[in-house]
Amino acid sequence: MDDELITDSDDDEDEEPTSIVAVCPISPELAAQIFSMAELDWTDPDATKAAMTAAGWTSTGDYLGELGERAYTPAGHLVYGDDCLAMPFAYDFWIHPDGAWTEDVWADQPGWHSLVDPPPGTVAAQLEAVVATFTELMGPADHDVTHEPRPEFKYRWRYRAWRRGDNVVVVSPGLDPHSYSQFVHLLVQIRSLPSTAPFPAGRDLPNFSW
Repeated sequence: MDDELITDSDDDEDEEPTSIVAVCPISPELAAQIFSMAELDWTDPDATKAAMTAAGWTSTGDYLGELGERAYTPAGHLVYGDDCLAMPFAYDFWIHPDGAWTEDVWADQPGWHSLVDPPPGTVAAQLEAVVATFTELMGPADHDVTHEPRPEFKYRWRYRAWRRGDNVVVVSPGLDPHSYSQFVHLLVQIRSLPSTAPFPAGRDLPNFSW
């Protein structure tokens, strides 16, 4: 990290934020593991922990990891969620001495790499690459919904979801909790959703995310 990005010099207020997209790709093998876990009862922590261990993922044990994760994959993805699976694979943010992030915290995470000042469309390309991986594995998404604009959201997010028993696998953007929802992450989720229940309406989708 360049020194000028983390110092308190008099020039801080004149510095332009550095845009970063941090990425940890999801391989076809990892997508297949997630797919195989999508029929588990995610209210049963013993069953889900056993499945993740069998897949070669490492549990953080009785305590959450430094970034709040409950497990991590050999590729470096951090796994979140108490009664669901939430696995971010990209973060879109900027760093600045006076911003929410003053340094690239993902640069030091094993398996992650940072794209500094990437070209427009980088985040969308990362999202579509993962959607393509799951589509090749599971076929076209059962639900392809874009949430309706709301006053507190100036963006439109697209959710692709695949039914799997009483659960659903969702690939979508979301608000990054690490930055107190100031930035965006891209993630794969396994969420409980009875097979007879409708998929959430577009206006409810921003709340259907870890």
